[in-house]
Amino acid sequence: MKKVLIYGANGYMGRLCAKEMLKQGIHPILAGRSEMIPAMGNVMDCETAVFSLDHENTIKRHLRNVTLVVNLAGPFELTQEPLVEACLSVGCHYIDITGEVDEMKSVFAYDSQAKQAGLMLMPGAGFGVVPTDIAAVMAKERLPEATHLTILFATEGGVSRGTLHTVLKNINQPGVRLVNQEWVTAYPAESHMDFTVAGKRFKGVYNPWRADLFTAGLSTEIDNIETFSVFPGLVVKMMKGKLLWLRNTILRRLIFYLPEGPTEKQLQEGSTYVKAIAKNGSTTQSVALKGPEAYLFTAICLIEISKKVLGGNFAPGFQTPAYFGKELLDGIEAIQWD
Repeated sequence: MKKVLIYGANGYMGRLCAKEMLKQGIHPILAGRSEMIPAMGNVMDCETAVFSLDHENTIKRHLRNVTLVVNLAGPFELTQEPLVEACLSVGCHYIDITGEVDEMKSVFAYDSQAKQAGLMLMPGAGFGVVPTDIAAVMAKERLPEATHLTILFATEGGVSRGTLHTVLKNINQPGVRLVNQEWVTAYPAESHMDFTVAGKRFKGVYNPWRADLFTAGLSTEIDNIETFSVFPGLVVKMMKGKLLWLRNTILRRLIFYLPEGPTEKQLQEGSTYVKAIAKNGSTTQSVALKGPEAYLFTAICLIEISKKVLGGNFAPGFQTPAYFGKELLDGIEAIQWD
């Protein structure tokens, strides 16, 4: 019997993913280092496993007979390596929801090993990369000779503590942009760009850490890529090195008093907006979409990808979400192409 294991099941995203999987008839193994896991398993009627990622043999023991590992335990810079290596050792596929360049590169380093093992590795299997990667490929298909690609996104809804911590911890640190296939240093909010999706206008600022800078390069083979995201005004100021005292206060104290994640109402009423623009000189082609709230979108993407992998629809090695094409999103009722 093919099994899915969610590592980090006790976190906000882990619980949401497990809940949505159960609705689709998938009974995941709930796993993580928290002693709360068994109680979750009792409530959800799911198998459980409590283990840390400190010992390789322990991880491998718990992954035996597992078909797919869904890693939802951040920070991914700490959890990816031990889980990916264990997956390759025992023979199970791996996906996670990282959304940053460095974590993508870390998993890509295992590409050849995964191909040899006949296993798929797909970091960025949530909202943070799935719709942007697919939209980028669609835009390239409309303009095959494109030399530049711009990717933009916005979200409406709440934020989890984990996401807030990830965004704020290195908020003013430099990142990159892709220029003629070379990584060039770029700075947070160094530029801005207005864009419209589904009749709504947004102002995005340059986001130099976006995983799309790496994944879209693989998916589209376009030589020049830049990424923009919409952030609240206070966050934009932090990106520019201002109000860092407030950032520090939030991370050290206030974050523990915030809700763990979006409420059910926010999940149902929130929305996401994505646009990919391919360009060659003065000629442009774009693809845009409006989707469900970001965390719900992530859970849906994880489920759709999990079902495909369990059904034998995968390619060995490192894959970006665009491998599954537009049809991955076509099954999501809330998607509106613009």
